[in-house]
Amino acid sequence: MSWVAIGQLTALLAVFYIPGYMVLRGLRLSRLRAVVMAPAVSGSLVAVGTVLCRITGIRWGPTVLLAVSLLAALLTAGLHLLIQPRQLPTAEPGPSWPMKFLLASSLLAAAAFNAWTMLDAMDNVDRVNQAWDPSFHLNALRWIKENGQASPWDINPVYSQGTGFFYPSGWHALVALAPGDVVTSANLATLIVACIVWPASLTYLAVALFPRRSMTWLLTPIVAAGVIAFPIIQQSRSAQWPNAFAVALVPVVLALGVELAAGRHQQRVSSTADGLPMHPDGRNHSVKTLALLLAAAGAAWIHPSAIFALLALGCVYVLRHIVLLGRAKWSQDQRQGYLWFAFWALSTGGAVWLVSVSPIVAGMADNTGVNAPFRDAVERLFFDLPRSPDDERIQLSDYNFWIGPLVILGTFCALRRTRSWPAAVGLGITVVLYLAALHHARPLSWITGLWYHDAVRIAAVSAVFACVFAAYALDQIFAVLLRYVPIRGRTVTAAAIVAATVCTMVASGAFRYDTRLLAAAPHYDVETDEFGRSILSGEQDFIESLADVLPADATVIGDPFNGSTFIYALTGRHVVYAQYGFADRTADAKFLRSRFRDIHRDPEVCAALERTGAEYVYLGGAERARQFNPYLQWPGFYDVDVSQGFELLASAEHAALYKITACG
Repeated sequence: MSWVAIGQLTALLAVFYIPGYMVLRGLRLSRLRAVVMAPAVSGSLVAVGTVLCRITGIRWGPTVLLAVSLLAALLTAGLHLLIQPRQLPTAEPGPSWPMKFLLASSLLAAAAFNAWTMLDAMDNVDRVNQAWDPSFHLNALRWIKENGQASPWDINPVYSQGTGFFYPSGWHALVALAPGDVVTSANLATLIVACIVWPASLTYLAVALFPRRSMTWLLTPIVAAGVIAFPIIQQSRSAQWPNAFAVALVPVVLALGVELAAGRHQQRVSSTADGLPMHPDGRNHSVKTLALLLAAAGAAWIHPSAIFALLALGCVYVLRHIVLLGRAKWSQDQRQGYLWFAFWALSTGGAVWLVSVSPIVAGMADNTGVNAPFRDAVERLFFDLPRSPDDERIQLSDYNFWIGPLVILGTFCALRRTRSWPAAVGLGITVVLYLAALHHARPLSWITGLWYHDAVRIAAVSAVFACVFAAYALDQIFAVLLRYVPIRGRTVTAAAIVAATVCTMVASGAFRYDTRLLAAAPHYDVETDEFGRSILSGEQDFIESLADVLPADATVIGDPFNGSTFIYALTGRHVVYAQYGFADRTADAKFLRSRFRDIHRDPEVCAALERTGAEYVYLGGAERARQFNPYLQWPGFYDVDVSQGFELLASAEHAALYKITACG
């Protein structure tokens, strides 16, 4: 990694963590909680900043984020002074220094393993991911840098072609703040999410669910490092970067919610000598409520799927809270109890109705998705397979034989605990949704449609509780073994058992490095492939060199599946097709998709080019991405006669750039 990339990484860490940390410390939240929760709260600050920029016309940039963060930190510090109790009870002691060291070591090991896999898959951090979604995300990052606006109504479509509509832009707004090229920034952001945000969030969730099981805390990041469903599949292969960032923040919100619920329960059953409520961290739980709202809002701003994930995973916690409060109100006044339950029944029914009639959700539910037989679907989820078990590329070494049994054992153990049994039910709900998304009949289409019927997205949500429960199962197994060890030797024995278990899993291939690499690498690969490539070997360097050939105001047209869509991200020169597909942004773009090659005999081609402003064409070789999909063809750019009417400006082995002279 170059020094420039290290500088970009440092800048990204700063914008991900410093704004949220400032606000949470203003609320006097503990340092560890503030660090872990910071990226989620930074999302809320981005929401405020980008909307203000849209209203005022100010350009979005680091200065705006800093100003919003400072103002928010001052406001939260003032709020803390207003809502804190008159006398703060003594806080429960945090982890000991030896435990902090062990936790840091566990998190560092998980981060190193994920980074190792992902960096090997990328080969270079400046290499383009050629999956479907990056063709939009990378150009959106470039557009934010050029346009200076990053609200959800400003980035889609890129260049503000046609009527803009809401698209979650929190991830884009944060990543666009880093200096340097957008490809490197995007790849480094995926590393931050996979190696820092995700393991730390899961560890906090483990602490919240099992506050007395320090072994579970230590094992959770290690277990998560062996799972492919998240972050490898969703971040590297599917490259659903904003969605993945939101999923990585979900454990933080759940953890704080679980702690808050436990604090309220403790308030009901115990009190201090002077009658003030006692709270687990020694703070008024109004502070935690505000922090919870900020974190949840930030995760939702990054990607609204976080709301659905939180509802699926945490709905039983919410329901239990509603029932307990309703019962308390009922015991005081039956009329208040009736009103309480009626309010929530109407609210729930109204929310379900809005979802069922929403045109946005209907559009998401129109996604055809992928079908799989029930047995294959269960096998894929149970063994954490990177692809369908009937795929000819699946080998025995791809199976994660320990994760499924451990998750099931941990779930049954969690059902016995007051704090964690709602989480076990939440995991079961996500498993049902996963199986329903793959079922050909779409039995829960109005719900699974919220994830585009995409089992990959739902599997990532399932991993939130699954990783923690697998670690808890290992903890329970170790506890049983330690019963037969004298008390004096238990510490050393526990350390030896953990070390032996981790070494056995790694050495036996349970972490499946080769499988993980093969799952992560395909869209970074630049060698020829039977399914096609958008960018082949050396082509990215060629595209970047076009910045010296094309004028700053140039617009380039070409088949987006043949590399042209990445010209904007890599050079800043506009393109007609700014992402894979979506040729119907304008009538001219749709027309040229199929008729550009008729430029010598159809004058309407030149008229359409003039209206789009395209004066240059990028023509790739015979291989193109998704070349066998009949719905993603761009025949207007196949076999174009360039012997006349075109001036060659630059060429490489797999592509060439021409100036269009046929139109005079």
